[in-house]
Amino acid sequence: HSCVACVHQLSTRADRAALATFIDDIDKYMVKEGSAEAALEKLQAFYSACKAIEQRMSQRKKRLQAKVPDIESTYNALLQMQQRAEQGESLTVHYELAQCVYAKAIVPVHRENTVCLWLGANVMLEYGREEAIELLERNLAEAKKTLQELHEDQALLRDQITTTEVNMARVFNWDVKERRKAKAAEASEAQ
Repeated sequence: HSCVACVHQLSTRADRAALATFIDDIDKYMVKEGSAEAALEKLQAFYSACKAIEQRMSQRKKRLQAKVPDIESTYNALLQMQQRAEQGESLTVHYELAQCVYAKAIVPVHRENTVCLWLGANVMLEYGREEAIELLERNLAEAKKTLQELHEDQALLRDQITTTEVNMARVFNWDVKERRKAKAAEASEAQ
């Protein structure tokens, strides 16, 4: 199993079972690999790639987990604005003007049907309220779906890492056993 296969299959989410497989017959595996050093090097490369992917996934998951509450908060504020607009009333809000400094505003949501949303990178766009609500609904659904996929991918990756660790231990133990056999054979020949 190559590192490239690990990265490719986790990114496509297809045929995941073919990544790391438990070495059932260690002797047969070692004949195929040639030497313990070659086998361990291959397994270590795969292990390192999986650990790097795990770290990137964790960082991405943290960023998404921080974004979801912001999206929900904005979405809920827009729903409240929409509700007040349908009732023909203004919306009274308290907002943070500066750290620990709040201001009160009366927003005529029943007369204005546009809102501005921060898109990031110092970009703000004006949307119709309904369009903004739809956009935030899609963004929220996509963020939650991506979080669920990341959770599933992390579980798969943990399985891959554990299987690879066990395989590395089995190769190492096989090597120790073979060296002991070789020493025992040398000792019996010397007698």
